[in-house]
Amino acid sequence: MKRVILLALLPVIAAADWPQWRGPTADGVSAETGFPVEWDGVKGTKVRWKVPLPGAGNGSPVVLGDDVIVTATSGRHHSELHVQCYDRATGKPKWQTDLTATPADAPFSMFPPERGHAASTPVLTKKAVFALFGTGDLVCLDRAGKPVWMRSLTKEYGIIRNDYGIAASPVVADGLVLVQVDHLEGSYLLAADAATGKTKWKTARTGVYDNWATPVVVTVGGVKQIVCLGTKTIAGYDLATGKQAWSLDALERLCSCTPVVRGDKLFAVSGPSGANVAIDLAARPSPKVMWQSKKNGPFVPSAVVVDDLYFFTDDQGTASCLDLKTGAEKWRERIGSGRMRPSPVAAGGHVYFTALDGTTTVVKAAAGFEVVAKNPLGEEVAASASLSRGCVFLRGGKHLWCLGK
Repeated sequence: MKRVILLALLPVIAAADWPQWRGPTADGVSAETGFPVEWDGVKGTKVRWKVPLPGAGNGSPVVLGDDVIVTATSGRHHSELHVQCYDRATGKPKWQTDLTATPADAPFSMFPPERGHAASTPVLTKKAVFALFGTGDLVCLDRAGKPVWMRSLTKEYGIIRNDYGIAASPVVADGLVLVQVDHLEGSYLLAADAATGKTKWKTARTGVYDNWATPVVVTVGGVKQIVCLGTKTIAGYDLATGKQAWSLDALERLCSCTPVVRGDKLFAVSGPSGANVAIDLAARPSPKVMWQSKKNGPFVPSAVVVDDLYFFTDDQGTASCLDLKTGAEKWRERIGSGRMRPSPVAAGGHVYFTALDGTTTVVKAAAGFEVVAKNPLGEEVAASASLSRGCVFLRGGKHLWCLGK
């Protein structure tokens, strides 16, 4: 009997919403059409609105209904934490919740302080907002911005010592808030009750160190699992108990990219110039590698899958397209002169690659390389784009932008 594997999605979320890191299906793809492929932030072309942000951060905006939410941090040690909500149509501020980190002096090692402690993308549900900050503070607010609960993971489990801070985003599934914390001293996977914040389970990730990859939830043989990348290993954990179900050595060190799931296959990449890897999750007695491609693997940007094609870019601006079934290269082309940090997104037969300088290159999601447009913003962009209701939302270094007709 074939074992079907599907992403465990947020409940009652429309395809037009973008409620979490990498969108409604956690893979950077929107089922919508009608998004703009051309804009110019410098000239104001197709800029519906832009609003100043109260602090720094790399987390993407999330969209649910009429709400657009981002997080930020400010202050000398970036210990002031902010969650902001804006009206999707107008950009008008709806509410802002300000909190103070505990402890307030969470350290940076290598990560520049001006980027702050808001590298993780929040999660929106019908009832709540969940956010994780680099200070180790895990926060739940209601949809009006009122705090419901707040936990200091650093106070409970020790300072998180990671050269670039926390970047893995929280994931919500089956009433649990799931957080992957990989660092130099005592990495772990935590499941907290979404309603109360109390720990349901906590699993040590032995032999795992600095990583920034957000996990994904899948169903394997009727059992839900959370799949984590980190330090040479892909591992699956039982969602209900946190018990490790399997592991596979197929990665490099320093994993940043979120894997993509299609049917019973998982596609992952790791480490600086690490290999792209295709995994058969339904294989028995345990998942196995189907193919590897070691050319131009990214360090920071995650990949996207459109139909039978796998798209990604390395950190220096060279994009590639692979055959999803075999890993064979379809094309490899230079698309930007600057560094690539945001992950690409896809919709309407196009893939959107945004560079750190704010230029978004739109290409056809096809086996033949074709650039549709190059779109300047006039502002640095380190966060990945979000797509919702015909609009592209970009979180710049100073502003939140809404681009659309």
